[in-house]
Order: sequence, then C-alpha cells, then structure tokens
Amino acid sequence: MPDYIAQLRFRLLELGCPVARLQRMVREVADHREDLVQAALAEGLSMPEDGAQADERLGNPQTLAEYLMVSRRQASWCGRHRVIAFGLLPLLTFPVLWALVLCLHLTLGYALGFGWNHNRLRAVADNPSTFHYLVMTVNGADYVAIAVVTFLFCRLAGQSAVGRSWRLLAGLICTLYSLFIVTYLSPHNFTLGLTPQPHWLQAAIPLLVLGMAHWNQRRRVRQVLKFATA
Repeated sequence: MPDYIAQLRFRLLELGCPVARLQRMVREVADHREDLVQAALAEGLSMPEDGAQADERLGNPQTLAEYLMVSRRQASWCGRHRVIAFGLLPLLTFPVLWALVLCLHLTLGYALGFGWNHNRLRAVADNPSTFHYLVMTVNGADYVAIAVVTFLFCRLAGQSAVGRSWRLLAGLICTLYSLFIVTYLSPHNFTLGLTPQPHWLQAAIPLLVLGMAHWNQRRRVRQVLKFATA
C-alpha cells in the first residue's frame, strides 16, 4: 500500500501548493498521524493495525489534500476574492507602479542634479541628448513595471494557493495590457493610451515571467519529490 504521507504530498503538489507551505502542511499531518499511531499502540494494537487505523481516521489523502488547499485559499483575502485579485487588480496596479518607478527614477536622476526648478527641467527636455535619455528612462520604467507586476501576481497566486489557472489569468491580462498600451514622450508632453499596433516586445515580458515562474515551480517540485524519495 502506498505511503499515506507520500500520497498526500504528491496530491498537494498536483494542486499547486506552494513548496514552503507544503512542507509545513505535510509535517503537521505527519505529526498528527504519529499521535494517532501512538494512541493506537497504547490501546494494544499492533504496528500494521495502528497504522491502518491512523490512516482511516485521517481519511483519504486525496480528499485531505483538497481540504487543506481549500482552507489555505479561504485563509487569504486573494483566495476568497480571486476574480478581483487576479482579474481586476492587475489592470489597476500597472499605472500606479509605473508612476512610482518613473517618479523614483526622475527623482534620483534629475531632482538630485537639477532640483525641482521648472526652468532647469524644461532646459533638460529641450536638450536632444538628455531628452533621449529621458525617453529611454520612460521606456525602461514601462518594461520594469510590466515585469514587476507580472511577477508580483504570479507570486501572490502561489502564496494564496489559488492554482495555476488564476496565475495564468493574471499573466494573460498583463500580456494584453502590454500588447496594446503605448507610452509616448515628446518635449514637455507625455501620453499614455491604446494603440492598434501590437507591441510584441512588451507583450513578451509577461510571457517570459510566466515561463520562469512555471519553470521555478517545476524545479522546486522535483526537489521536493527527490528529497521525499531519498
């Protein structure tokens, strides 16, 4: 008969349980099972009998794993409000984070050197070399914001134990945003809007982050399974 804890661990991994949380869940169940075994031994049962009785009291490992994952989701706000957390918040987070990244860069790159003097900043915008640097800054801030938002929601999906489908949804929303949102900068004017021409380079950033998140999850799963069978 397959080991109860091994079945539980494997099912939790299938359901997308975060690896760090999985170790804690499995350890708690293993400790509880050991307590049941010791209680059965105290009643005079033999080792095979008390092990079977402990497994019977814990219930089916597949069902127990699903129950633990549901409990984990219900314990977090994002798990209880998945549509809002992974369908709406990515759209709202983009402009906020983009503004913060750009503001930070402008503060470090310009305010420290030129102060907040309007005339000096205007002169910077009129200078071709510094304006080119400003354009690169805006584009860089856009790429950084796209990558950071996608990474944050991938991580949030993992910690909330909502499964791969919600992580994929958030990533696809980030991809669509990146595909059709355009930032345009001219001297003394900044525009953020939609474009009918897709920006494939921007759209590739969320897909790359999703791929890396998936690869990292698979790598950690293999490590856990290797350690468990060692």
